[in-house]
Amino acid sequence: MESCMTAGQGSENAQTLNWELGGSWTLISIDEASGTNINEGFPNKKPTLTLEAISKKLTGNTGCNQMFGSFSTHQNKINFFGLGSTKMYCAGVKEAEYFATLQKVASYSIQGNQLIFFDSTGKEILKYTK
Repeated sequence: MESCMTAGQGSENAQTLNWELGGSWTLISIDEASGTNINEGFPNKKPTLTLEAISKKLTGNTGCNQMFGSFSTHQNKINFFGLGSTKMYCAGVKEAEYFATLQKVASYSIQGNQLIFFDSTGKEILKYTK
């Protein structure tokens, strides 16, 4: 069974159904250049991301608030859009930095039970585990 299938084959902009992306992921690493240390930036709860491969919807938690949005994929390229969240105040949580880093994601790789996001230069910027 193949892990990805293209919808509307023959189209240059065809979305790819990346089955391996589906599921819930917990953040284990964030690019320190974002100004965020994962343990200091998310002292109470690590951010989570739940990706739905067919609907291309995402939900999750920012370490404080619930988040939602959509994504598109083509092979190993991924883009997030329509990201939003609830607006509770949580002291010390680096939520804005997390959102800013998500916006820089350009591609991904899955290695075992880890999902790694890269920016447009190929630099690892976020790492999650199942």
